[in-house]
Amino acid sequence: MRRQLISVRNYVTSGVTQLPYYARNLPSYLWQARQMKLQFSVHYISYISTLVLLIALALGLYTRWEHSQDLTILIIGVVGMFLFGISCALTYYFSMESVSSALVHLWLGCLLGMVSFTEKVEFSHDTAEEVMNIMLLTSLVLYCFSVIGEQFKSSAAIEATMLTKSELLEMTGMVIASFLTDKDFVSVALLTVALGITIIGIRMKSILAVLNLLCLVIVSATLFFPALKVSVNIYSLCCFVGRVVVEPLVDLFISKLTVLERWQVFLRSSQFRRRIALLIMATAQISHLCVAARFMPNHKEWYIVVPIFVAFAVLWFLFHVVYFITCWQLMNKITDCNLTFGSLHDEGKNISRIMASKGVRHFSLISQRLVLYTIISTLIIAVIGFETRNGLTISMLFIVLPLELMVLSLLLELGSVLGGTCVGYALVVPASYYRQDGGATLLPAVTLQEVGARSTQILNQIQRFFSYHIIDTYGCDYSSSGITAESLETKLKTFFERRTTDGPRFDTYVVYYSGHVHNSGDWALADNGLLKITTLLEWWREQNTDYGARLILILDTEHSYTWVKPIRRNNTDFVAIQTYKASKITDPEEGCEVHIGDFTKDWVEYNCGNELGVKWGGVSRVVKPLYGSSKCWSDFTFHLPTNEDIAQHWNANFPKITRHLIKAINFPNFGSVCCCCDCVLKCLKRKRMIWCPPLELDTGHGFKLIRS
Repeated sequence: MRRQLISVRNYVTSGVTQLPYYARNLPSYLWQARQMKLQFSVHYISYISTLVLLIALALGLYTRWEHSQDLTILIIGVVGMFLFGISCALTYYFSMESVSSALVHLWLGCLLGMVSFTEKVEFSHDTAEEVMNIMLLTSLVLYCFSVIGEQFKSSAAIEATMLTKSELLEMTGMVIASFLTDKDFVSVALLTVALGITIIGIRMKSILAVLNLLCLVIVSATLFFPALKVSVNIYSLCCFVGRVVVEPLVDLFISKLTVLERWQVFLRSSQFRRRIALLIMATAQISHLCVAARFMPNHKEWYIVVPIFVAFAVLWFLFHVVYFITCWQLMNKITDCNLTFGSLHDEGKNISRIMASKGVRHFSLISQRLVLYTIISTLIIAVIGFETRNGLTISMLFIVLPLELMVLSLLLELGSVLGGTCVGYALVVPASYYRQDGGATLLPAVTLQEVGARSTQILNQIQRFFSYHIIDTYGCDYSSSGITAESLETKLKTFFERRTTDGPRFDTYVVYYSGHVHNSGDWALADNGLLKITTLLEWWREQNTDYGARLILILDTEHSYTWVKPIRRNNTDFVAIQTYKASKITDPEEGCEVHIGDFTKDWVEYNCGNELGVKWGGVSRVVKPLYGSSKCWSDFTFHLPTNEDIAQHWNANFPKITRHLIKAINFPNFGSVCCCCDCVLKCLKRKRMIWCPPLELDTGHGFKLIRS
């Protein structure tokens, strides 16, 4: 008895001691309960939607069989019931949910197609038919709610995909239904393929694909099915289209994945697959032209229309040759980026920075106009063949059009989100001690060894910085004996002349220097030489005439902060400087002496992913980062291709027969309608940089300029 009382007391005591724990975690328990409730609600809505859809389809099939006595409808219904029974058995007895779901979606698409293509005027106003239409719309609304709830669930896994299995299977079922009902199987199958390609475009987060979907729906309802002379049930078609489209549309506006992350499904695939995709796309485009040409003689005024069609077909062919070469070169650049991505360490793997360093942005900006004219040529062919339209020409148009719109959307995204090109040069000269007269002081061997080791460490850190941000490295020079003024002038001028592999100059030139300077900040060179800031900017202007590139100086020297003021007063060049200023001079015996290289170590660490590990704003911090920029720095934009750039790109990449087209796309720019607003915005940005410069100035290449 005593033991029982002791055990009861211990149980009560343990329960009382656990009460604070449960009280603290009560909000998490309530949140978990709410999530479970939401999950069950979403599943219930999805099940109810499917149940309502099945009842509506059964009612529709019965109505059609009752009026037509068609054995095909009866067989389809019986087979559908048999397959649904098999799917239930596979789910509950064999735990084969994937196979069961595949069967359900396949036959849902097939039954929706049967109901759509067996519509007759005799029973279109029957009560059973109207009830079926209402139930189809109800099922679609419930399905939309379930998809939205699934997207808002925190447990919902959002992955980049092109086409889900359920969408593919339901569209396959629709194609099977068109074959069984003998309703122009080829045209309906191609239109279904066009719908699938449009869905892929929406999943790639292309707004142009949404516009293409609206056009596809409108043209199908007003032109496609009337051209086939087929009476369809509009409610069942709306239910089918809604079921395969609602999830991509919801995902377009809710998903946090960027456009580039969406495209990684395709861009990260093998080079062979991407080239096969390009060949398939080219085959579809040629087929579209051939189909349009096949029916062009049927025009009642063919003697006028055919010559016009031939003329524009030649133009269409030339633009599509340019289009194909552009896509092929883009895939070659993507392959190069993938190889670079695979060769980097984990800390430097950023596909956006790699693409920017390979000049993908500049290539995309040039190619946007070329692809746009290709799309216009496709639409012109469609307009010329409007009078001879049929189901085949319409479906082929909507297969080709979303493919070209997807390419244009990708180029627009790459041109807007990627940074520009950047090249860097580093010069590390072990700092020695100079007298005011310029003579050198002989240092002990131990000190020389320490200075050399520190300089080697600086060189390794700046090489890591260039590699991490995929900065094209012109050179990382280490000179233990110093560098003469003539050698430095030759080196820097050659560096400032450097261009990308595509021809244009780099957007940003980064110069790093670590070595001895005079009290004025001028670089101390060999043979009592020096480099002033004015001389450096003169060299820069000689090579950067009327181009608009920018220069960033990163200086880890003792007195380089004196260069900040003259750079801030500069109003003609895009120039910025990143350096530091020691807050106080400390006694070396206290262990707080500032060494050349301390700033580089922290700055590189901060810009290479360890932002939390470096505290710039600490009161006790000795090395205070400092940056300055010219007055016009905020006006800088990454280089936009000029007509000369387009002409150079065209001559280097496209056949001679297409070079006459350059006159058509190199139209003059008439200026922006909002030029006054642009001037006001530029003025405000300049004032902001002068009056309230940010603590961190983003360069657009992944690294930042810092001030404390």
